[in-house]
Amino acid sequence: MDFKEEYGNWALVTGASSGIGEEFAKRFAAFGMNLILVARRKERLEKLSQELSTKYNITVVTAPIDLTTDNFLEDLKKYTSDIEIGILVNNAGIGSNGEFIDANPDKEAEMVKLNCLAPTLLTHYFVKQMIERRKGAIIFLGSVVGFQPTPFMATYSATKAFNSFLGYALWYELKKYNIDVLSLNPGGTATEFQRLAKSNTGPLPRTVEQVVITALKALGKKPGVVDGFYNKVLAVSSRFASRKFVVTAAGFIAKSLYKKKKK
Repeated sequence: MDFKEEYGNWALVTGASSGIGEEFAKRFAAFGMNLILVARRKERLEKLSQELSTKYNITVVTAPIDLTTDNFLEDLKKYTSDIEIGILVNNAGIGSNGEFIDANPDKEAEMVKLNCLAPTLLTHYFVKQMIERRKGAIIFLGSVVGFQPTPFMATYSATKAFNSFLGYALWYELKKYNIDVLSLNPGGTATEFQRLAKSNTGPLPRTVEQVVITALKALGKKPGVVDGFYNKVLAVSSRFASRKFVVTAAGFIAKSLYKKKKK
């Protein structure tokens, strides 16, 4: 696919300072697309911007914005006022691990803001431009833990279910405007995210390169995709067992990984 021809000259990636977001930025840059990189860590964004603009001769705009703040969208508009976004990647997210009663309620609320509220507002704003042009693409970062309630990461799995459901629903609503929407659902991936969430990647971790390649191959062809064969098995198997069994199994696995990480 010629991504510039299909979607436009600009891609906006949230959570672009590391991990899957950084890899999306690198892939789009290699396609010759200009970038708007959004994350809180200004130094990392500027380093990545310098690398990609020099290597691929593209324009890179860095937007060091905290997407959990109340006025983040107004701040972002200052960077995008004269730019038409062709691809929006709602990648930014945080997680947590452990028993819900031990969690910091402010951190849990921040997670919901970043994982759910931010992509909702970003999509609602930028999709209007895409509808006018009758082309565009939106990618939502779900997760395999969004396919079933997952104890010891209860809030996080709920936010990922939200992302996945929103992505699937908008795939149907927006296809009449020639806009491609994809719900991308990775499993354990070797990223900084796992360390910050105090989680474990599981027995068969995937790389960010594999996850992004999976997404780009599916974009425009499917409403959603699960990355990796092992993760596909986990996602599909949850449909054929009782909710009680699925939650119990998920809780057993999550607890064992959490304890292993703590050691």
